[in-house]
Amino acid sequence: MPDFLISRRQWLALSAAGAALACGAAFAQRRPKHDPLVAAPFVNPSDFVKNALQLHFLPAAQAFVASSSALRDQLAQGCAALPAAREGWLAALLDWERLAAVAVGPLIERRSARIVDFWPTRPAMVDAAVAAAPADVKALERLGAPAKGLPAIEYLLWQRQPDAAQCAYAALLAQECAAEAQAILAGFKTLAARAWEDEEALPVLHDWVGQAVGGLEQLRWKKIGKPARGGRKTDWPRFASGATRASWQATWDGLEDFLRGPVSGETQGSVTGLLRGRGHLAIADALDTAADRAHASVDAADPAKPGSIAAAQKAVAQTKSILEDKAAAAMQIMVGFSDADGD
Repeated sequence: MPDFLISRRQWLALSAAGAALACGAAFAQRRPKHDPLVAAPFVNPSDFVKNALQLHFLPAAQAFVASSSALRDQLAQGCAALPAAREGWLAALLDWERLAAVAVGPLIERRSARIVDFWPTRPAMVDAAVAAAPADVKALERLGAPAKGLPAIEYLLWQRQPDAAQCAYAALLAQECAAEAQAILAGFKTLAARAWEDEEALPVLHDWVGQAVGGLEQLRWKKIGKPARGGRKTDWPRFASGATRASWQATWDGLEDFLRGPVSGETQGSVTGLLRGRGHLAIADALDTAADRAHASVDAADPAKPGSIAAAQKAVAQTKSILEDKAAAAMQIMVGFSDADGD
C-alpha cells in the first residue's frame, strides 16, 4: 500500500487551503541556523507562554478547525466522491497530528484524543456502531471512544466500497471531530487572551516542557517502536490509508515547532529560544543538533526498512534525553508523567 509523503511547504499549503494531499518529496526544510556564540533575548515565563500560544498552538488549532470542517462538509454529501473524502480525511489527520504532538491546555482538559484519535482502531466496535445507526451527533455520546474519531473514519473510508450506512456513520464522526476542533480552538483563544504574569506562567511552562517530553516518547514508542515490535503490518498507525510515514512526519513537525520555533525563525515561544535567552547556549545547540538528526531520521523512517525504524527511534530518544536530562535540568523544570506519555 503506498505511503503519503509531503514536504513541509506542501503540508502548510494543505492545512491552509484544505487542498488535496501532495505526495512525493520529503519535508526537508530546516530552521535557520543560530550563531552558537550569541545569546538570544531573555524570555520571561509569561512571554514564553504567550509566544508559544501565538506562534504554535493557535495556528495549529486553527488549521485543524479548517480541515476538520472541510471533512465534515465533504462527508455530509456521502461517499459519492470517495477520493475527495479520503483526501479530506488525510488533511484533517495531519493537522491533528501537528496540534496534538505537544498535548497541553484544552487538549488535556477535554481529553480530546479520546474523541478525535482513539488508536488503535477497534473494527468490531466500529462495525457494531454502524449497525446501531445513531441518529445524530448527540447519540454518539452513548458509544465508546474506540468506535469514534479519525481512526474510525479511516477504517470506514478505506473499505473497498463503503456502503450508505458506513458513510452516514463516518459523516456523524466527522461532525463530532469538527465540533471538538472548535472547542479546542476556543480553549486556546481563552488562554491567549489571559494577562499572563510570570508567577502563573511558570508552572504552565514547566507543564508544557513536560508534555513535549511525553510527546517525544509517544512518537518514539507508541507510534514507531511498539508497532515495529508487534511485527504486523496492521499495527502501524494509519495503516489502512497508507499514511503512516506522513503521520510520523506531521507529529515530529508539531514537536519541532515547539522545541525550535517555526521555520520563519521566531524562537521566543520555543525551548531553544528559552535556553539561549538564559545563557544555556551549549544545551540549546545540542538540542538543535539532535532535532536536526531526528528530523532527517523521521523523514527516512519506513515500516518496510527495519534499520530506518531503529534509527528514527534512536534519534527521537536522543532528542528526548537532551530535553529532559539537560534542558529541563538547566532550567530547573521537573518533568512528570501525563496522558501524553507513551505506554
